[in-house]
Amino acid sequence: MLGEIRDDREMNVFDELAEKYDEWYDRNADLYRKELEIIERPKGLSLEIGVGSGRFASKLGIDVGVDISERMLKIAKERGVEVVRSDAANLPFKDKTFDFVYIIFTLCFLENPERSLSEAHRVLKNGGKLVVCIIPADSGLGKIYSKKDSPFYKIARFFKTTEVENLLRRNFKIFRVRKRKLLYSDNDFVCFECLKLIK
Repeated sequence: MLGEIRDDREMNVFDELAEKYDEWYDRNADLYRKELEIIERPKGLSLEIGVGSGRFASKLGIDVGVDISERMLKIAKERGVEVVRSDAANLPFKDKTFDFVYIIFTLCFLENPERSLSEAHRVLKNGGKLVVCIIPADSGLGKIYSKKDSPFYKIARFFKTTEVENLLRRNFKIFRVRKRKLLYSDNDFVCFECLKLIK
C-alpha cells in the first residue's frame, strides 16, 4: 500500500510483511466487504496509487496500480492487476492519462501527501475523478488503530476528515462524501469523491 518512500524502514515493513498485510483481508472479510460496497467503480481508464496487494484494484476493476513495495506488487499482479513500481510523488504517466484515480488507505503512509495529490491531479483527464478513502483519526476505528501496536500503523499518520478536505480542495472539488460504520462509529471509513479542478 505504500505509495512513496519515507525511509528504508518503511519500505522494508511492506516488503517483509506483505503476506501478513494481505492476510488481514481474509481474517476481516466482513469489514473488507463493507469497504468495497461504498467505493465507486471506475468508468474509463483507472489508476490506484498505493495499490498494495491489489485487494481493491482487483475487485473494483481498476486497470493499473502503482506501489513502491515489490512484494506487494507481486501479489497484486497475481490478482490480475497491471502494476508499475513507482512512488506517489513522481508518477510515471503522461498528463491527463486517467479517467479515475484512487487512493485507498494510502494517504496516511505518504511523506508528502500534497505533492502526491498534485500528481494525481496531473495524470487525471479534465473532468476526471479522484476517489480518496481513509480511516479518519477522529473516528472510533481511527482512534483504536492509532494506538495499536502494529508495524504498519506505527508508520502511519492518520488524518482528520477536515484535514483531508483541506488537502483535496487545493486541486479538486469534493462533490460527494460517503461514510460507513465498520466497527465503532459512523465515520470509521470515509470516501471522498472529487472532480479535477481545471487550472
